[in-house]
Amino acid sequence: MRRIVIAVVALVLVATAAAGVTAAVTRTPDSTGVSRVERVSSQSWGGNCGSDFCGISDLPIPYTTPQASEAVDVTVTITLTYRTTRGASASAGLVLDDGTPPYERMRPRDSYPLRPSGAPTSTTLTWFRRDVPAAGQSYTFHFSASPGGPGSVAGSKLAIVIESWTAGD
Repeated sequence: MRRIVIAVVALVLVATAAAGVTAAVTRTPDSTGVSRVERVSSQSWGGNCGSDFCGISDLPIPYTTPQASEAVDVTVTITLTYRTTRGASASAGLVLDDGTPPYERMRPRDSYPLRPSGAPTSTTLTWFRRDVPAAGQSYTFHFSASPGGPGSVAGSKLAIVIESWTAGD
């Protein structure tokens, strides 16, 4: 009898957990313009500045908007691990390339400061852009980081989440 009760409780817990997972991915008519893209990049990135020059590499991140919406609001969240030369400040930024210059800066700011750290350090940064023309249009985000003066900043891994939804929702 005790085994039957334990089996029934276990079955109820599994069914409840499964129902919760199903509900998390259920689409409604209101979510037709919603998309979420998750990527991990192991491509090296960074910047190096001397007293009279800077070399900065950018990391392209391709993205295609949902077909169901004419315009979307987009949020990009990037978690990164980086290191700087001892005592060097740095900043990281993200721009949107629609194929016609100039690139559009993401908001709320052009770039975020990165704390100086000679040891690997992690941080998460978030940008957004409202009313991006959609209907299946392809874009490229460009992530870059640069030191604030002589020195360097570098990393080799990014976890990227791009979320979009119908503009104004």
